[in-house]
Amino acid sequence: MAAVFPPALLLARDALLLWAKDHEPDGWPTVPAVIRFAAAHEVSAQELGALVGIISFRLTPRGKVVWADSQRRPEVVVRTPPGRLSRRVLRAYGCFVATASRVEAARHVH
Repeated sequence: MAAVFPPALLLARDALLLWAKDHEPDGWPTVPAVIRFAAAHEVSAQELGALVGIISFRLTPRGKVVWADSQRRPEVVVRTPPGRLSRRVLRAYGCFVATASRVEAARHVH
């Protein structure tokens, strides 16, 4: 993934996942945590969120940003039209989905 994403974004993702594991009740990042870590690492919150399965988009071009968490509310993510997502968010979320699929498949092999 280092060839696709900037090192700062991957560092922010790793730090966020490690922090969430110890500080969030379910061990998974939340939207507020994504926003805090993105600001601290000076990366896009939308891309960082997508790398951990939390997508974001605007309902209208100048409207409010909506966040959808695939781990806690997968039905919202499934109903989100891909055309609402930026290319960068789609790329990051695609990597998340591919990785999650591989992890799930590996769980069933062993």
